[in-house]
Amino acid sequence: MNRLLLWGALLAVAAVVGLTSDAQAFTRRRADKHNQIVSQRMPWNGEYYHTASGYAVPLVVPPTARSSTEWSWGVAQSSVMPIYHQFRPGYPGDGIEAGSELNPTPPWPSHTRQFGVYYIRGPW
Repeated sequence: MNRLLLWGALLAVAAVVGLTSDAQAFTRRRADKHNQIVSQRMPWNGEYYHTASGYAVPLVVPPTARSSTEWSWGVAQSSVMPIYHQFRPGYPGDGIEAGSELNPTPPWPSHTRQFGVYYIRGPW
């Protein structure tokens, strides 16, 4: 009787784990599809370029990264923003150079976005 209860409990745990992993995979696919749609409508970079390189610099993070934390000083605040863009196979083209529509880092930056480095998820 105890063995039967043990096997029943193990099967119940396996079923719950299987359903949870299926639900997580579905949620992950749905989030990836949403990120793909949003990334097609907006540029991968912000309005600043990296002063040392003269380009907007992509900082490649692991493909499983979903969000980044941005900091502002002067008035203490932080925000957690989703990472929408992801590298795809193939050459995307030239970067955006300084002197185009991008601004240099201000002499006294007040936010981490003003450094010209932007998170992009790596390829799967």
